[in-house]
Amino acid sequence: MRRLPAVFACLLSGLVSISVRAEQPGEPASRLDAMSRSFRSLDYTGVFTYEQGQSLSSVRIAHAVVDGVEQERLVHLDGEPREFVRRGHRVDCEHAGDRLMRLDPAARFAQRAQAGVAGAQLEDHYAIEFDGSERVANHEGRRIRIVPRDRYRYGMKVVLDEASSLLLKSETTDGAGRVLERFQFVDLRIGPVAVEELAAEAPAAASAAHAAAEEPAPFAWSVAWLPEGFVATGREARSAPAGGAPVEVQSYTDGLAVFAVFVERAAERPSRAGQAARGATVSYVVPRGEEHLVTVVGEIPVETAQLIANAVVFPEATP
Repeated sequence: MRRLPAVFACLLSGLVSISVRAEQPGEPASRLDAMSRSFRSLDYTGVFTYEQGQSLSSVRIAHAVVDGVEQERLVHLDGEPREFVRRGHRVDCEHAGDRLMRLDPAARFAQRAQAGVAGAQLEDHYAIEFDGSERVANHEGRRIRIVPRDRYRYGMKVVLDEASSLLLKSETTDGAGRVLERFQFVDLRIGPVAVEELAAEAPAAASAAHAAAEEPAPFAWSVAWLPEGFVATGREARSAPAGGAPVEVQSYTDGLAVFAVFVERAAERPSRAGQAARGATVSYVVPRGEEHLVTVVGEIPVETAQLIANAVVFPEATP
């Protein structure tokens, strides 16, 4: 299982958003749609906490739109100093890689509403309803409960700012209602952001710039089964260390949940399947055929990841 940390490092880095069909103003699905717009269009600063299993971290965020282009800075307030600066993403532009590639796992919910997923119909796969009010970070919020209609996904509870629909709090829950991950603002100011708040302090701060990238050649594999409602959102071939064969990655989302399928030709492979979990993110890895290693990583139950991994088919090989 020594490959799992590397796979987690690859995945725990992008962004997925909630995208829903239009409803009448005030309906819960309509508020979720407004949330996806508010995260991208508003200027705000604050501090949020991110709880994943037994791990808890706090992060300072500054987000602004300058001449129609998003700028964002995240600074870890715990442990080793770390910060991440993102620039150059136009508000009216989508990038498939953003839906999955996360340069910082603590940014997951703070950024999950920044790139729409066309055609996703959340209400076909989740029951969405208002669930009262809640005050978070001194902001009055509207709570929304999102319950999966099948066993292949997790549920969520979100609290949106009453005035702006900005996400104030999010909890991902399993089938028994246990909280697996929690994102929550503890301090939030919505309004103009000073330029210095967006500038990196550390010379080695991680950064991301958005530019057009060539699509990789078609993969020689496919996934024969997916839970209903999941659609492909991006694919890429990543270079492997030490000159090995590239790792091919295909990402999927239903508009709320997100996962990726990693396929690599592995000279050294585990003899049997294995799994790991951190909060709501699971990883399931299984050797397939004579030479392939398939790994599914995402915000889905491990049973779902197992079904997907075993549904990867290779035209020139047998499972």
